[in-house]
Amino acid sequence: MQNEFCRTENNSGRQSCFELLRLISMFCIVLYHFLLWFVLDNPSHFELKALWLPLHVGVICFVLISGYFRIKPSSRGFIKLIAMVLIYSLPGMIVGIKNASSWHDVLHSFMFISRTDYWFVRTYIGLYLISPLVNVYFDRSSIKGKWYMLLVTGLVSIYLGNFTKYNLYLDGKNLVNFVFLYQIGQLLFLYSNRWRSFKLWKLLLVYVSQNLFLVVGYYFSIDTVSEDYIWRLSFPYNSPLLIVNSILLFIIVNHRSFNSKLVNHLAEGAFAIYLIHGSVPLALDFQRDIVSDVFAFTGNYGASVALLVAMALAVMLLCLVINQLLSPIWMLSRRFGNWAYNKLGF
Repeated sequence: MQNEFCRTENNSGRQSCFELLRLISMFCIVLYHFLLWFVLDNPSHFELKALWLPLHVGVICFVLISGYFRIKPSSRGFIKLIAMVLIYSLPGMIVGIKNASSWHDVLHSFMFISRTDYWFVRTYIGLYLISPLVNVYFDRSSIKGKWYMLLVTGLVSIYLGNFTKYNLYLDGKNLVNFVFLYQIGQLLFLYSNRWRSFKLWKLLLVYVSQNLFLVVGYYFSIDTVSEDYIWRLSFPYNSPLLIVNSILLFIIVNHRSFNSKLVNHLAEGAFAIYLIHGSVPLALDFQRDIVSDVFAFTGNYGASVALLVAMALAVMLLCLVINQLLSPIWMLSRRFGNWAYNKLGF
């Protein structure tokens, strides 16, 4: 989720359009989680699930960015990644140890990677480690070879994940789907001159039209035969309409480059926002308590969603502040990472 783990285009440093996409994607993730908790705690407001569909693009956009800039694994980057996950997993680990009923539970509490509640972290680390193989194949294969591998991973992820009963690929929260999305990101880089030549207003029209169709279509399909089909085609991380939606957002936000020190600075904490706001169980339970009271306070959907939007922005800002306060720890992890990099040579 951060540039430290990816190459930069033309080695020119951060590009604010991509950093803005990180922030937009993280906002979508936070707001989606708020709406998720709201519906889970208030089942009578099931209709709000329709708003989940356009907000589910965040994770896919992060993987597309990784593919676009290409991950370059190193001991330095890996140590920084693990350090952030460890620090922000500590509250959940402490609570897990406190509530443990056996030594197995205690042991599991320390396994903050393999048994983490952050499913994205577990899957992304797999992508991080396997990315050199994907990069080598992409560099050495022909155009046909690149598209062939994309077709293969896409068939495994989308077809087996959505149109069979093989649960291994269900929901797209797996390494095969991440490799598929990573390859799409690589091809977006390869064909960047082409998609930047598209008319921006046409892209916006397609993007807005598709999302209106998804929201309105799902809302009116609730309790009908069509509900499950619309959901499967547009919500899981390996659903075709969601992937198209994410690619459109990627292209729209990055259609024109710009530079902003503020955007770049804020985007440095994008990964921290994900880890802090989803911390289990402290921040998660605290946020759910607030979110569950929103509708009772406002009394209507419009005001409730507007308030949740404001809350999502406030939570993002709070997470950025917390991450900044922990900067001495991140400096220490960088020093250790640099030492390891110098010793190991990679």
